[in-house]
Amino acid sequence: MKADYFVYTGNAYPHKNLSRLVEAMVLLNKDHKQIIKLKISSSRGIFTERLEALIKKNNASKCVELLGYVPDDKINKLYKNAVAFVFPTLSEGFGLPPKEAIEAGTYAVISDIPVLKEVYKDSVLYFDPLDTNSIANALIKVLSMDKLERNKKIKYAQKFLRRYSWLKMAKETLKIYESVI
Repeated sequence: MKADYFVYTGNAYPHKNLSRLVEAMVLLNKDHKQIIKLKISSSRGIFTERLEALIKKNNASKCVELLGYVPDDKINKLYKNAVAFVFPTLSEGFGLPPKEAIEAGTYAVISDIPVLKEVYKDSVLYFDPLDTNSIANALIKVLSMDKLERNKKIKYAQKFLRRYSWLKMAKETLKIYESVI
């Protein structure tokens, strides 16, 4: 598989754990002949500025690219052309970004935290978000997948995630409201 880039989309708040992801990318590229990139789509702000400083401090500019805000009409292409979507978060409510990436046609590699395990079950690849080596090893595992295996996993994840829909949630919420009235 031609490995162009991994992608992360979302904000750069500290709990998103992008510092360890940057460190994992440096570790990953240490032993790779071809540079594997991480493209980060995140709106500009104080946390993005801190991330930019961290990238410079870790000499990660060759392998980590800050894209700024990517509009909706271009985000699906960013997802679809990525090797995988990476979500190193330490805490979440539901965790929509992996779902969006999977729906767009990419594989998701995400934090092994309770809420994400509950939502995504066996449809993604997990790593320990506190362990840079674990993150790097998960990315290496994705890079070693052949295209057929990766596509099979994406199709499975897409089918699995159909259980979550806005329409279904709205109907269930309405049912609860009606039972209270």
